[in-house]
Amino acid sequence: MIFYLHLLALGLYGVATALAVAPFIGRPASPRAWLLAVPSAGAAFHVAGLTQVPLVGLGPALSLLALFLVVLQVLTERTVRASSVALFTSPLAAGLVGLALLIGFGPAVEASLGRTWWLMLHVTLSVLGLALLALAFFAAALYLLQFRELKSKRFGQIFQLFPPLERLDRLNLVALAAGFPILTIGVLLALGYAVRFAGGLEVAKAQAVWGLFTWVVLGWAVWVRHVRHWGGRRAAFASIAGFAAVLLVYLALKLAIPGTARFL
Repeated sequence: MIFYLHLLALGLYGVATALAVAPFIGRPASPRAWLLAVPSAGAAFHVAGLTQVPLVGLGPALSLLALFLVVLQVLTERTVRASSVALFTSPLAAGLVGLALLIGFGPAVEASLGRTWWLMLHVTLSVLGLALLALAFFAAALYLLQFRELKSKRFGQIFQLFPPLERLDRLNLVALAAGFPILTIGVLLALGYAVRFAGGLEVAKAQAVWGLFTWVVLGWAVWVRHVRHWGGRRAAFASIAGFAAVLLVYLALKLAIPGTARFL
């Protein structure tokens, strides 16, 4: 049942991707109701599948990240009408679900109630923080594409279909501001879990390094926006550089310490 529910979600995310791409390849734009209904239906099947999965291991973490990306996509469309975000979130969510299906979800984990609650809360908040960091990156990428379109005075499909620069800049700001406290709690829970249940930080050093690095990067991005008052292109470049750094450090840890951390 878990497999088929995820497979249905994967199919609907694929349809959502096609709906998002259609206007950019000369096809008619889809009604806004479809842009909301299709990913929402996929998310509903996705939630049903995840409720049967222990949030331990790479497969469940990737699946949860895909779900949060789609939920953020729907919320973004409903609140700021930034349907172009789906150009990133829908195919990425589909890819993550497909990868999770290939990796598998593993057996249920036997643990005490307190330990299970602690672990699930840590994973959920940490993955949500990463999803918001990704949303900030997507908004920044869309901002730079729209800025280039305006500067070149082409006024083509990108100008017509992308949100205004001010709206994209605001979306980037909100995603960073929401993601930082959520990720902070997730990292603190991870450190506490490692000390209390996992034998200390030495045992979970890959998680600790990556989690703290991600927290520092996101904190820096929030600092330059709120304290240094960066905006526009500088803020967009900062978000993109931060997201790229997080991915590079993840890959470095994956290659350097393979198989030592469940979520890595």
